[in-house]
Amino acid sequence: MSGGLGAVFRDAPASLVRRQSSLERRLDGLRTAVKEARGRLDDSLLDEIEATAARADGRLGLSGRHTVIAIAGATGSGKSTTFNALAGAPLSESSAQRPTTAVAKALVWGEPDAEVRDLLAWLGVPAANQHFRSTLLEAPPRGILPEGLILLDLPDHDSVETAHHREAERVIQLADAMIWVVDPQKYADAAIHQRFLRPLAGHRAVTMVVMNQVDTVAEDERPGLLRDLRKVLVADGLRDPRVLAISARSGLGVDDLRAAVRRRVEDNQHAEERMAADIASAASTLDRAAGDAPHTVPEVWVDDLVRRVADAGGVPGAAARVARADRRARREVRVGPVDGAAVGAAVRSFADQAARDLTDVWGAPVRAAATGRLPLLTERLDAELGALRPASGADTGRGILAGAAAAVLVALVGAGVLTAAGQSVVAAALAVCGVLAGIGGWLGVRSARRRTAVRDGRALTDDCAEVIGRVVRVQVVDPVQAELASYRRFRAGLDAAHVMRATR
Repeated sequence: MSGGLGAVFRDAPASLVRRQSSLERRLDGLRTAVKEARGRLDDSLLDEIEATAARADGRLGLSGRHTVIAIAGATGSGKSTTFNALAGAPLSESSAQRPTTAVAKALVWGEPDAEVRDLLAWLGVPAANQHFRSTLLEAPPRGILPEGLILLDLPDHDSVETAHHREAERVIQLADAMIWVVDPQKYADAAIHQRFLRPLAGHRAVTMVVMNQVDTVAEDERPGLLRDLRKVLVADGLRDPRVLAISARSGLGVDDLRAAVRRRVEDNQHAEERMAADIASAASTLDRAAGDAPHTVPEVWVDDLVRRVADAGGVPGAAARVARADRRARREVRVGPVDGAAVGAAVRSFADQAARDLTDVWGAPVRAAATGRLPLLTERLDAELGALRPASGADTGRGILAGAAAAVLVALVGAGVLTAAGQSVVAAALAVCGVLAGIGGWLGVRSARRRTAVRDGRALTDDCAEVIGRVVRVQVVDPVQAELASYRRFRAGLDAAHVMRATR
């Protein structure tokens, strides 16, 4: 190829550069999606999509002035006869009995310059099969086909010769637009519909279907025949299919076909439309293969996982024991060991949530990331939770008790002094007040200890939640987030490939 993509950008009109830049961004997005999908989706599928991107990239680096239209069809459909009729010259040998075209033939409506030579080389058309209108011995009239057209006659797609139908399949993948030639006997044949028309249903903008040999059918039966063909095409997924009726041998409808070809070449958009349709089809294939899921783990899911792991570690029970125990007994309360089966169930439930809307081929790595460290997770939880100790309670209770005892002592001493002084009634009252103060102090001590125990129980719960949250993030959540980050890049690539879909 001469010049490559850089030369195309330097020499092309600004509008073409913008179109190619848009397609380049879409191709970059598709490549990003493929890169992130490696190791997750089937390699053969990804190889096929990479090949699609490579074909589009190759076409971008070639002439934007030419439109490549391939004529494809089954044995006996009159494909080569249609090619000759359009060309106005007998360039391709035709036969109704057996395949005669082994390698693609090309008719170029224009001059044999370096640009078109590069394009023909990329298409794989051998030099012996390259025909230029200006160099034909009996050159057809210049105006019957538009300048810039490259018309290809392909081998039969259903040929008994394996090399023939492989050649047809290869060139069909490269052409900017396609004319599918069918006949009244085999227009519903499964080979063309299953292998080509259904997979290319999204390529309606670059697809025409021609019913050839209509002169073999009574004139009043032709409308019904064409209606039935359209129904079959709609069933293939082609919306509002373009169907023309011709007889290539008699010339019936050939002028209409030439006019349709002219319109498509003069639009000069088929190369772009074909590449855009290929990219969109590849991106949709990845959509179906991957599914859809959140691009990050919501915090509420993490909170629920921490709660379930805390239950599995007996944290609520330990906190309740701390809240009921006295200061000394509190020191004996331990957390764990965790129930490994319950922890595993909690982690698997978390993984199922994260992978819920993914296909198995993409969801499996997410689940593996979540559960791959379960033994280490339970080991770390046992070690770190087992090392926690509840608070032993503050000295507030002892202070209140000492104060109450001091009040009683002062009251009793005062009562003794007053009794010695002959104030027995006042002394008795003072003694009673002292005792009551002592009782009140004791009750205050009990209440303060109860409040302290409850606070210690809550503190233990908070400490356990902090430990569990930290451990499960390292062992479970972060690995899942890493997988979903890859998935997020994958989805961003697909969004760019689809171009019309809003970024998630």
